[in-house]
Amino acid sequence: MKIREAFYQAHRDLGNFLEAEVLLKSCLGLERQDIYLNPDCVLPRYELNLLEEAIEKRKAHLPLAYITEKKEFYSLGFRVTPDTFIPRPETEFLIDAVRKRLPITDHRSPITVIDLGTGCGNIAITLARYIPHSRIYATDISKKALAVAEENARKHRVEDRITFLEGDLFSSLKDHHLEGKIDFLVSNPPYVIRSEIDSLMPEVADYEPRIALDGEEDGLSFYRRIIEEAHLYLKSPALEQVRCGAGRGCLILELGIDQSSQVKEMIEKTLKFESMEIIKDYSQIERVIVARSR
Repeated sequence: MKIREAFYQAHRDLGNFLEAEVLLKSCLGLERQDIYLNPDCVLPRYELNLLEEAIEKRKAHLPLAYITEKKEFYSLGFRVTPDTFIPRPETEFLIDAVRKRLPITDHRSPITVIDLGTGCGNIAITLARYIPHSRIYATDISKKALAVAEENARKHRVEDRITFLEGDLFSSLKDHHLEGKIDFLVSNPPYVIRSEIDSLMPEVADYEPRIALDGEEDGLSFYRRIIEEAHLYLKSPALEQVRCGAGRGCLILELGIDQSSQVKEMIEKTLKFESMEIIKDYSQIERVIVARSR
């Protein structure tokens, strides 16, 4: 079978032009231009077998990212597996929120970050890449997810500035003496209401790790736990930092749909934060909340 014929077959089977192209590139080891510049190239049987297997997996709703083991985030490539949550474009707003709040007086000043529930490491690694003077502590309860994150960190050559720790939220940080030393505490926590997980699209409900989705009975369990302890780790900004617009001592969390008011109220009740801001994504959904420690 020729490349052209394989492409048409994949397109017919999947009903999706882009997905057919992605699977051809991944399974056949092709670049995009190869598909269009060498359409009459005959493919060996073993490559066609790989493509046919991938098409069947996709027809069974296995996410494309798990088939290719690749996902782009903030213009960087990440390896993902069924042990890791697949990065979403909306999480890029969390990265922007950190970058916009870096101290403007000294761009070389060390920045210390905690990333809770790092998954494949996309948040921690992206921050390490774009903030060269950062030191990041990334936690996850899944040993398998951490192994993928460490691999991604090596790929992007930031492994020397990220400490990956296995544990549930703050538990693995206790021995690192980080209390009062953190500039940014970030997280994209599980926030799906438990009873609603099975109603999600099958790519999510059937394949992505439940532990990365399940926000328990009301979807807010992890927010409560994070907010309860976050102030213990965050710096209290000096007056001159506040005057110059620096964002030291910031809690930055991704939000689920319609969760912003509840999470905001949780933060307010602690009396440990101020200057709260809600950031909307491209769909005008309130996607990220930022709160600065007092």
